[in-house]
Amino acid sequence: GEDPLPLRRAKITAEAAVKKAERATAAAGKARTQAEEDAVKASESRAAAEQDRIAAEARKQEAEAAVEEARAKVAEAEAYLEEVKAKPGQAQGALWYMSRELTEKKKYMPTAKGGIAK
Repeated sequence: GEDPLPLRRAKITAEAAVKKAERATAAAGKARTQAEEDAVKASESRAAAEQDRIAAEARKQEAEAAVEEARAKVAEAEAYLEEVKAKPGQAQGALWYMSRELTEKKKYMPTAKGGIAK
């Protein structure tokens, strides 16, 4: 006979190659699963970020509406103060104090929203 050693060696080498290929396939499968999970997480994060942006936009609009309302109230208070000042026989000290308070409040409003420079 023929020498069985090269045949046995080839068989062992082939089995080792098959095992190596199976391990590589399993690792690739795990990596694919992980990548799919990461993609799902990323799309969830994107959706959450979009919802947060929408909520922030709504809060910004609410804040702008509140500033508008405050500006209207200040204008209304000033108009009333001027109306009261025009009437004779008013307590000038109280009127001065009210107008001073209005001026102080305006100092803390943004100038673009009707405030004054400090």
